Amino acid sequence: MPTTFLFPTEDAYVVGNAGVDYKNFGKDTRLWISSDSYPGFSVTGQYHETAWTYLKFNIGDIKPEWIKSVALHLYIPDARFVGSTVQVTDLAIRIYSVTSEWNETAITWANKPMGEFIQRVILLSCQETGICGVSGLNQVGGSFNLGHVRIPLLFWRVYNGYINLILQPGADNNAMWLYSREASVSSDLKPRLEVVYEITAEKELEKEPETEKPVITPPAEIPKTGDIMFIYERGLRQILVRVADSETTLTYPNDVFVVSVPLDQVLEVVTRPKIGLLGYKANIKYSENKESVVGLLWKLKIKNAEIIKQ
Repeated sequence: MPTTFLFPTEDAYVVGNAGVDYKNFGKDTRLWISSDSYPGFSVTGQYHETAWTYLKFNIGDIKPEWIKSVALHLYIPDARFVGSTVQVTDLAIRIYSVTSEWNETAITWANKPMGEFIQRVILLSCQETGICGVSGLNQVGGSFNLGHVRIPLLFWRVYNGYINLILQPGADNNAMWLYSREASVSSDLKPRLEVVYEITAEKELEKEPETEKPVITPPAEIPKTGDIMFIYERGLRQILVRVADSETTLTYPNDVFVVSVPLDQVLEVVTRPKIGLLGYKANIKYSENKESVVGLLWKLKIKNAEIIKQ
């Protein structure tokens, strides 16, 4: 199936809690995602601001019904744990779908549209930083270059020919930024959507003979790896997930952990609550579109994986 990459036709961020609810930031070269801040790492140079990023992608000649999968690519040069007397958890984002109009030169915190929740994604587990649970006045937890992040979306909406997304902070003490479309950097450092689609025979027959064919980007190379997704479905405890050398903790329902694995490799997966109760251990292998659910009092869905041995 063909694959194309879409870059934002519009992007902007909005800021609240800092006296700039009516200010537009649509032409800045950075896009901020923040649930707290301090003057040295802040849009406004103040404490306690909240920032959300909005992205708009034009799907062009690709019909919504052709789309099979969508993945969001982000490059995050700087992310930090910030705030006052906070308990450090994870660096994470929440992703929402928007089905209403907005304009990058007019959007503000006061008039921003709300969205439909898609998923929460952990970008960097606090265990990897060694500062889990630390608290203190004006807590600052280092500077982390998260680099390139690929996030397969659990679902998406097309509104008037566009896929609109909101990126919100996924924890109380997060602050990070991305390059906007106005930034003078290479395109691989800017947000983009990876769209896989299939033009069905039925849709081709519906076209008028004289209609020009859609202008489609040539297909990308077939990947040699696949994404296995772990989705926290139900429970009251934090769930530890370990696959080969990758490990994270899922805290809330709808938290997602994505691991890219070789297509033919068998991996050991261990899942268990961080506190109490027995866990689950098995060997798994990438298998597209297969899924299973593990756990009893807690439940974890595993997508795109076949369980080889429990």
